[in-house]
Amino acid sequence: MINRSTQLGVSLVALLLAACGNDNGYGEEALGTSTQELSAGSGTLKGKKPVLWTGTVGPEDAPVGGEPPECAEVPCDHFQLKVDLPPGTFKNPNKPGGVQVALRWFGNPGPHQLPPDIPGCCGEFDTLHLWVYKDGVLRAASPGIIAVSQSTFLPEPENGIYDIWVAYDPTYNVAPEVEYEGLAELEFLPKKKPKKRLLPDLTFRGTERINFFTPSFPIFEPDPPPGQSCFQSEMEEDGAQNCLRFDQIIANDSNGPLEIEFTVPSGSTEHHFPVTQRIYNSDGSFSEQPGGEVEFHGVHGHYHYSSFASAELWESDATGALLGTEPVTTGQKVSFCIADIRIDRWAEKGDGPRTYMAPDCLFPYASDAEGDHFKQGLTSGWADVYDWYIPDQYLEVTGVPDGFYRLEFCADPQNEIEETNEDNNCLVNHVRLTGMGTPDQHVEVLGVIDDGQCNGHHGHHGHHGHHGHHGH
Repeated sequence: MINRSTQLGVSLVALLLAACGNDNGYGEEALGTSTQELSAGSGTLKGKKPVLWTGTVGPEDAPVGGEPPECAEVPCDHFQLKVDLPPGTFKNPNKPGGVQVALRWFGNPGPHQLPPDIPGCCGEFDTLHLWVYKDGVLRAASPGIIAVSQSTFLPEPENGIYDIWVAYDPTYNVAPEVEYEGLAELEFLPKKKPKKRLLPDLTFRGTERINFFTPSFPIFEPDPPPGQSCFQSEMEEDGAQNCLRFDQIIANDSNGPLEIEFTVPSGSTEHHFPVTQRIYNSDGSFSEQPGGEVEFHGVHGHYHYSSFASAELWESDATGALLGTEPVTTGQKVSFCIADIRIDRWAEKGDGPRTYMAPDCLFPYASDAEGDHFKQGLTSGWADVYDWYIPDQYLEVTGVPDGFYRLEFCADPQNEIEETNEDNNCLVNHVRLTGMGTPDQHVEVLGVIDDGQCNGHHGHHGHHGHHGHHGH
């Protein structure tokens, strides 16, 4: 059910990389006109100003007939978008563009049971799918689970009325209805010429979810018993006894995607394999170069990328100033599935269509005589989110006393990924630990410290890799 529709003025959105050189199979058509009438839940895109709306998908949106196939058996919200762009909007062949349609949602838990300390603001247990039709033909789509955003792209669309369908997923959702925000806006890709390398830029976002609660994520292994803050695998592999758990939110704040690939040779019994970073160019070509390695994790049954992020705990005073020359405890974070989870730059420049999905990144996208080929990545303007209640999201803090601390996160700690900026990869969370070693131990999150010091990660300049072969 549409709650309201409005148009707001923001800067022209540009630099949408993921659609570069790809029309998603929907084709490119000349601008035209439409005489169709708009419904009450609708908006008109006339130029730089985006169309923004909010809606709710729930039981009252059950199908009544006339919906597209994707909504024939599940509740769907419907919004009509009229594209009415001036002639010549896409006349420059060196600056291709189109219209982005996107969703984001925050959840509405209600009375149902959730894991401990999951706030009502967040929708990581809910799924929405996005379908865009025109004249009864599917023009663009962004389906998929394990996300709190969807986004798709209409390359150089003709003017007219587009039907946007937001589908509820009863298989995965825990909330009886899901509130969402919708967006449609004009975007342009980077200019094709002169040719430029489009690199990613990894940076951390702050989190409020740092705790000692019992995690719950029984996909890879059973939940720990009540009162235990560590998974069994964490205790067996690392000797963990008291786990300080946390979210890690890593954003790609550039106009190029992070994309890594690796191949597991057929019949191989090895557990370590090299990774290739693919770097796209503005003309649609790309180059490849070494980008670290993956390691097979027996408990989880898939490969972990060993160069994505790390965590350290340092002593501080009450103001957050650093104390000491060595961290109190460290933990090497390994990513199990780099993916587009949420739009980081909502209604801003450069948030491309959702490209890298979870759990698709856990499985080969292709297999041949050479072996199984895997791909993971993070689209420009998106963030990957590792929730505190999944395995390996912790630091071992047995014997750590009460006090003030700096919980430091760093993306690409081994500097294996080439980026536009190698100096903004780290973030410091200021926390206070009390009642340590007792059943009442507690974390107070005091905020993010921006003092330019991320210890243990000094000298994070340059790149360890080298240029490899090129493709197209």
